[in-house]
Parts: sequence; structure tokens; C-alpha cells
Amino acid sequence: MGQQLYDIQIERTLLSSLIFEPQLVEIHFHLLTTNDLFFHTSHQAIFKTILALYNEGIPVEETLINSYLTKNGENYEAELLEILMTNPAASIQAYVKELKNFSEKRTLIGIINEFNRDLYNESIEAETLLSRTLARLEEFGQTHRVNLLEMHDITAVMREESEFICKGWLPFPKKTVSLISAPGGSGKSWLVMQLMMHHAIESPRSKSFAWLSEDPTGLSAFRAEKIAHAILGRDLKEFLNRIVISDSPTIQILEERGRGIEVNPYFYDFKKTLFPYDLIILDPLIAFFGADENNNAHARKFMQLFTEWAAKENKTVVFIHHSTKNTTQARGASAFTDAVRLVYEISPVTNKDGTPDETRPHLRKITLTKDNYGASKALGGKQIIRQIFPEVKTEIHSFMKDF
Repeated sequence: MGQQLYDIQIERTLLSSLIFEPQLVEIHFHLLTTNDLFFHTSHQAIFKTILALYNEGIPVEETLINSYLTKNGENYEAELLEILMTNPAASIQAYVKELKNFSEKRTLIGIINEFNRDLYNESIEAETLLSRTLARLEEFGQTHRVNLLEMHDITAVMREESEFICKGWLPFPKKTVSLISAPGGSGKSWLVMQLMMHHAIESPRSKSFAWLSEDPTGLSAFRAEKIAHAILGRDLKEFLNRIVISDSPTIQILEERGRGIEVNPYFYDFKKTLFPYDLIILDPLIAFFGADENNNAHARKFMQLFTEWAAKENKTVVFIHHSTKNTTQARGASAFTDAVRLVYEISPVTNKDGTPDETRPHLRKITLTKDNYGASKALGGKQIIRQIFPEVKTEIHSFMKDF
């Protein structure tokens, strides 16, 4: 006996209820957000029309529904009549629950069918097959959640302050995403290398990973050794197995497909690979993005992937982002900075007249331009000066010109 994947009468009953009592749309909107709630094409179109009319403040009536459908080149007058002849339900929750159950079964069967199709495609490697399947299942989990959200009585919630790493040097909030913005050559790579070392010293059981895609690992190791000896007074070997770097070609987290964007299935492998690391630094942000840098919708989707991951797995994620020309402000869509909880901007130390202070080229001014979790309290203000480069006593700081 075949598996039942839809029920036309339940679909008609739910639509009839929404037409005869449109306020149910607002009351139960959170239950009606699944895109594939309805199986029949006609029911999908009629449901979208009901939502559109309600949101525009237009009466949800037979004539106006038909008119709206006709404008969109759709004619479901006969099916709409069947719906109107169906008795509406006094309560729609049970009907929505049943349709969601059907919807989830259809989606799972689709995933299984795609898996079988790919399995017998000789051009697809087993690693790719596994990544695609995991991505489809994770997407299913995101779009077919049983509970919309967790709700807690405020009086029963355990109170806690924001936690930071490197609180005594340069604080970054835990379980969220932060941003460092600066022009090229300002010392971002030196700063994050020192950040990982301070974190390792402060938290002996911590592990940090930095994907420094613009710098070869040999150069990063050279900088790390200079920082360890000249600034921190330590042996680089103290950080064995605690700090890991990569200069491998980056993966594009988002991929443009037709008119939309999709998450690269390898993102889920990426998360699994970095499971042991609590501090993750990605440099530069744009190398991992893969979509339109100036598109706020794309930027929001990208950042949401990382904010959810950081919160769920207790990660401190730091993006290095290039600034706009002749400024220290992050370039591209505003959603990048809107989505993060903290932003630092790096600039040279200057004299009173605004010119660079040539006597202190090893120092950088770090300005806290966004602070949602109170990092300024730990920092002692919104601006601080930190040593980024080893101090060179010669008049010409030749080695720094390359950085």
C-alpha cells in the first residue's frame, strides 16, 4: 500500500476556514509559513492569494481572489468553488499539523530520491554525495522545525553576563560573530596572530584556527615567531597543537543559482572540521562570501549561518574585512556590520595634527565602533593603543613595508 502524501479534503477545509475567517491568518501566521504546506498547485496559488490580500488590507472574498489570480495568469475558479462549498473548521491547528506532516514526508522522500539518483551517477564522488545529503538534511531540519522557538519565563532564566575571550588584552564576545575592519597593510594579520596567542595563554585548554587565505603559512609562522619572542616573551613551541592556520583556497559559503543563492554543501563539512576549535578567524570575509558583496539580503543570509553556528556550538568567530578606500569603515553591504555584535577598526597612531606618528610605527590605534555586549567596560573605553609589530630601533623599518 502506497504512502499517503496529501489530503485534498484537509487542504480545502483549511483554505475554507481562512477565507471565511481571515483573522485566522494573523492568529496562526507562525503555523502557516511553510512554503510547501499545500500539495496541489491550485491550493498553493489560492493560499498565496489569501495571504497577499490580507497583508494588503483587501477583503478576502471570492470575487477578489479570482481577480487576483487572473491578474497573475492563473484560473482556479472551479477549485475555489469547491473550497467555498467545504465547511470551515472551528479550529485549524489540527489541520495545519496534519498538512505539515504530509509536507515533511514529501520532503524526506524527495531527499531519498535525490540521494538514489546521485548514488548511481558515476561522475559524483562519494565525498560529494555525503556532503550534499548532509546539506539537504540540515536544510530540512531548518525549514521543518516542530517548535518555532523556545519560550522561557524571564523569572526562571539563569542570569549571566556576556563572556569574552582575551578580556585583558582585546576582548571579543563568546558565542557570537565579530568583525575587524581596516585597510590593507594596517597589521590585521599580525593582530589576529597575537589574538590567538593571548587566547591560548589566557585559556590553556583553548584551540584556535585561522584561515589566512591571503598569506602563505610560512609568512604567518614567521610573524608568529616574531610576536612570541619580541612582544610576548615566549617560545612559539608553547603553542603546539593550540594554534592552527591554513592558506588553502577558500570555499564560497554562498553560491548564486539562477536568481537566488544557496548554501554550499561543503559549509557543513567546514563546520565539522572546525568542531574542536573555539576561536575561529576567517581572513578576509569576502573570500568566503561567494555572493553580491553589496546585497544586504545576501549578506544577512551569510552572516546568519555563522551567528547560528557560533551560538549553537559556543564558537567565537572573527571575520577580517577590508575597509572602504581611504577609511577604516567596513566595505560592502551594511548587513555585514549590522549582523555582528562587535566591530574593531584599526588605524595608525597619529600626532595631534592627524599625521602618522613615525616614532611609533609598531603601535596601532584600535577603535571599538560597535559594542553590543559591553566590551568597552573590559577595554576601559572605546579606543586603545596596542603593540602589533615588534619594535624596531632602526630608522628604516624595512621589514614592515611588506605588511
